[in-house]
Amino acid sequence: MFFATPLFSAALMMLTSVTALPQPEAGGLMGRQSSCPSGSYQYNQTACVECPAGNTCNGGSSTPQPCDTGLYQPNTGSTSCMQTQPGFFTNQRGSTTPFACPAGSYQPYSQQAFCYGAPKGRFQQQSGKSFLCATCCGWAATMDNNNVNPVNCTGSTPYAWPNSGDGCISSPTSCTRAATCAQAADGTCPGETIRG
Repeated sequence: MFFATPLFSAALMMLTSVTALPQPEAGGLMGRQSSCPSGSYQYNQTACVECPAGNTCNGGSSTPQPCDTGLYQPNTGSTSCMQTQPGFFTNQRGSTTPFACPAGSYQPYSQQAFCYGAPKGRFQQQSGKSFLCATCCGWAATMDNNNVNPVNCTGSTPYAWPNSGDGCISSPTSCTRAATCAQAADGTCPGETIRG
């Protein structure tokens, strides 16, 4: 087939003009965003949404990641979770606040999902504590778990050794009976403090 020179030049010019036009970007004509800023997540592949409290977001995910047990996050737009401190716990994923260990229990470690109950011979009258108190002379704590208040030994069994988990007894002891066996307002134990 024979082309005239002017026609061939026009076809070549048209081909060159088409290839010189702007080409679409890899993500589409609008150059769609592939990720969001840290502290947010990509909702429905269309918008960046601030990370909700109780979660973390690295910007590259389509869903927030809940804080694990023993962790929490009270703020929105976060990239990391906070550890619970001794005396506190979180037992559910996605927690926004830590819970204080209730009276009768304690937690000596950080980043925990539970509290230990106060065993025999020990008690804890206050919440949010990382330690236990031992019972005083003349007082006992006989429950297997979660002792809140020590029992004042009276009647036919008015005696008890310090740290007594066996209960009140009728035989005298060599220790001096304590008039009271209660924690101070600041949590100070009346006798021995048990940690860990």
